[in-house]
Amino acid sequence: MEPAAPKEAPPTQPQPAVEEDGMLSATAAMARDAAVQFQSRRYAECAEVLAQLVLKKEGDPKVLHNMAITESFLDGCPDPKKLIEILRNVKKRSDELACSSREQADSANGVGNNTSEPRGSGIAPLISAAHNATAYGDEFDTTIITFNTALILYHLHDYETSLSTLEPLYRNIEPIDETTALHVCFLLLDITLALQDASKAAGIIQYLERSFGVAITVNHNEVTSTVQPQSAQLKSPARSSTPPDSDSNTCAAGSEILSVGSFSDDTLEFESLYSTLDGGNHLSRPILNEFPRPSADLAATAADLKVRLQIYKVRLLLLTRNLKVAKRELKVLMNMARGRDSSTELLLKSQLEYARGNYRKAVKLLSTPNNRTEPVMLAMFYNNLGCILHQQRSYHTSILCFSKALKYSLALRSEKPLKLSTLSQDKSCLVSYNCGIQHLMCGKPLLAARCFREALPLLHHRPLFWLRFAECSLLALEKGLLTARGATSCNDEIEIHVVGSGKWRNLVINPVNSASHYSDSGSSDENGNLISLRFARQCLLNAQLLMDACEQKKMVIASDAEDCNQGAQCQKNSGQKNTISLESKVPSGPTTNANGEQKGVAILNATMQSSLAMYDDICRKENLIIRQAILGDLVFIELCLENPLKALSTAKSLMQLPECSRMYLFLGHVYAAEALCTLNMPKEAAEQLTVYLRDDNDVELPYSVENHEKAPVEKDSDGEDTVTPTVTKLTSEETQHSVSLKPEEACGVVYVDLGMTAAVQGDLEQASYMVSRGLTLLPNNPRALLASVYVDLLQGKAQEAIGKLRRCRNVRFRTSSVATSR
Repeated sequence: MEPAAPKEAPPTQPQPAVEEDGMLSATAAMARDAAVQFQSRRYAECAEVLAQLVLKKEGDPKVLHNMAITESFLDGCPDPKKLIEILRNVKKRSDELACSSREQADSANGVGNNTSEPRGSGIAPLISAAHNATAYGDEFDTTIITFNTALILYHLHDYETSLSTLEPLYRNIEPIDETTALHVCFLLLDITLALQDASKAAGIIQYLERSFGVAITVNHNEVTSTVQPQSAQLKSPARSSTPPDSDSNTCAAGSEILSVGSFSDDTLEFESLYSTLDGGNHLSRPILNEFPRPSADLAATAADLKVRLQIYKVRLLLLTRNLKVAKRELKVLMNMARGRDSSTELLLKSQLEYARGNYRKAVKLLSTPNNRTEPVMLAMFYNNLGCILHQQRSYHTSILCFSKALKYSLALRSEKPLKLSTLSQDKSCLVSYNCGIQHLMCGKPLLAARCFREALPLLHHRPLFWLRFAECSLLALEKGLLTARGATSCNDEIEIHVVGSGKWRNLVINPVNSASHYSDSGSSDENGNLISLRFARQCLLNAQLLMDACEQKKMVIASDAEDCNQGAQCQKNSGQKNTISLESKVPSGPTTNANGEQKGVAILNATMQSSLAMYDDICRKENLIIRQAILGDLVFIELCLENPLKALSTAKSLMQLPECSRMYLFLGHVYAAEALCTLNMPKEAAEQLTVYLRDDNDVELPYSVENHEKAPVEKDSDGEDTVTPTVTKLTSEETQHSVSLKPEEACGVVYVDLGMTAAVQGDLEQASYMVSRGLTLLPNNPRALLASVYVDLLQGKAQEAIGKLRRCRNVRFRTSSVATSR
């Protein structure tokens, strides 16, 4: 009977395992039911099933994740920041469980290896340990959670944080299943294009072509070839290859639907053609559902994948301003999109014509889509139309269009509570910025400052935005809305008070007086302190810090790229296979097939290399222009605020810029001389100006007519001169109030300043000669007139000074009882 005891023991041992298997079966069935309900968009029923599942698997990260995603679809996600916090907590919980599972697996492996018990007693823990060691990676995988977090940040327009969240997935993308990898790549493309990072976008596009076999060539007419079965299901539920009895992947498709569906069928269906007038890339909003959705599972064919990738490619070429190749690739896209909704392609074509300067054709193409009935579409249309009118210099009409765009964009915020889809579609910040640029062009600094204040939440990371904000105060100073010592314009008046009568009559000359009503402290009304020189200085310092950070980042990236290239060369020499990194600009192409796709991709890689090189050069030139404008405005403001030491330091920094333009070199010398005069150093001030003085006391032109009148024009790949980069053109136009002197007028400024330095040093003859030459070149300049009057008074020529004052149109004689003193 004793042997019978061991026979009765085995049935009692597996009893808990049978019950556990039954529980797993039940939870797996509930998980499948929840997934079906979610994919059928019955979110309430899905939430009920998940609530029951939470009770059975309390604390399971993936169940909690799916519950949060379902609830966000159910109520429209009115609090996206709270959802992000939930997802981060779930990710943290999953990482903790993965670490614990790994420790248990290592411990179990150690027990199994060291055991001296018979084989029968040790096999169970060994199998369990091995299973945990291989399965905990999938069980506690946080790819979907990380992707959803990055996606929500993207919809909130927090592109930098979204990029930093998503980049680790891309760097380690090989273990991720193909469907999720596609979503990661497409979202990363949207982010990099929004950030105008052409290098990363090009690397991702060529990685997709190489990895999924969807490379497109100009001569390749076959667009319906299939790719691998997994990648063909572009919009199928994520992790669909997981065994159906695994309840840990409950409703993992939530992340997928969030990425392409975005809460409804008709949200985010347009491409904002021109996001900002100062941006090189005018495609701010990605296309998140470009294709029709004939079925609830949102499945995409291989042709859809090719079309979508081609759209990204055209957007990238437009960003890099390689218009010749963009035109060719857009033709390929139009052929591929036959029989589909071509609204996206028409918008891209309108963008191309806009970049080429064919504004009438751009307006015609912009008006072609017939789905302009929703506020989102109307906002896009009027914003784009306003940008075209801006390029045609119809600034006042452009303001009307931007006002309409802003009206329709703000209408979206009337919904209460605000949903994530509404926040994603909101264009009010970009439109407000565009409207502010128009007000700045029309000479309305107060209105421009208000618009820039509304655009602050989205554009605070852009140096050009802060430069524009500062220019509002400078324009207000020029218009006479602010007062500052030493800051004048040609429209200022010289007030002369007539005191006394007869032989006791005296003329009292006041400092140059602007018809102003505000001091530098700015307005204290609803504008706050948006218009003041101190606020402008802070804006310029912000822009300078952002420029420095951007240049430092580029240096780090260049250093890393050089290290990668050296490592790749070593690997190549040793016969190892090179890998593709995020910063790689030219990944290897896909495998050669019978259609010769590899050759086409090689050509495209060379074209992309050329486009990136050209774009880097354009960005370098634009950054130089912005840097010059920042330093030029900053030194002027420091002089106005009576900070000569800071002004002198900034002027030297301006003159030390590599490839600094002659116009800004002239400003640097003039501002440095003024700062030195304020510091009672006239000799050193004269040295700053003598660089333009010839041996015969004649001043050479500080810059040529071409430097003053030429607006930098970048030719496109066709060799046409009709394409003007938006940033460069606007920079030259909108900062003209600070460098608007003609070469002859600049020469007159040098004469006057040399004359004043000579007068301070006691050389009145030299001062009289220089000032008279300067007044000849600047007959209507009040400062030149006062300088000439001052020199005449020093020489005792009072009657000549009075005659000059009477002949000047900017002088006003007023009867006054002002007391005088000798």
